[in-house]
Amino acid sequence: HVHIRARVRPGDDVRSVGVDVAPGQVVLQAGERLGPAEIGLLATVGAVEVPVHPRPRVAVLSTGDELVELGQPLGPGQIRDSNRYTLLAGVEAAGGCGVDLGIAGDSQAELEAKLARGLHEADVLLTTGGVSMGDLDLIKPILEAAGQVHFGRIRMKPGKPLTFATVPSGDRTRLIFGLPGNPVSSLVTFHLFAVPALRKLAGWPDPHLRRVQARLAQPLRLDPERPEYHRATLRWDRAQSCFVATSTGSQASSRLLSMRSANALLELPAADDALPAGALVDALLIGDL
Repeated sequence: HVHIRARVRPGDDVRSVGVDVAPGQVVLQAGERLGPAEIGLLATVGAVEVPVHPRPRVAVLSTGDELVELGQPLGPGQIRDSNRYTLLAGVEAAGGCGVDLGIAGDSQAELEAKLARGLHEADVLLTTGGVSMGDLDLIKPILEAAGQVHFGRIRMKPGKPLTFATVPSGDRTRLIFGLPGNPVSSLVTFHLFAVPALRKLAGWPDPHLRRVQARLAQPLRLDPERPEYHRATLRWDRAQSCFVATSTGSQASSRLLSMRSANALLELPAADDALPAGALVDALLIGDL
């Protein structure tokens, strides 16, 4: 026997038509990123197709006679090409589609051929190395001949030799970021300059890196000449009700270990001084909190 202990009225536990989405209600705004819930909403309202921004195609090229492909033996004065793999992974994480241009030696003809391929296949080019002041730093003069170099040096640490240019290709203009060769300088400038550009191309309403404030877990020495983007790990401190930033250690621009586990770049002013532990600083987020 089944005993019904409550009276059931017509309409109980039946959802009315339009209770989830009202007639004329906007379910998605232009510029919103499409995730699982957004895709489900489109299916709910019967939207078979919607206009979207394509993922920007980003070509990545490493330059330098000293670079060796992974799996190849190292000779005197040679190093493995880590920048290309770092940046291709960064491009994918930023929502772009990577195009691997490989390595170009310090030859103008080889560099021009690789850059021409990148201009044909991608919206944005990222090069590493070849933008400093040496006789074999050929990227900047090639870009000056092909298009317009908007800047070639930046007052920041790390990343001083960063170069940015635009080059016409067909009916469009391509963006070219000449990143420094040092691994950390390359990755920091990628986050600060290339990632916002990729987000803008992908239709983000606000492409800038998220900025928060954090308290230093330890004192930090400042650079007297240049503002510094110090790699750090941020965590939320419930007792202090704020983010706390812990340095990732030695900040040498060749030490990629300083980027491992870093989820923020601390904006430190140029000064012949030090910031004490507990000082409040701005932090740009480059990873998950």
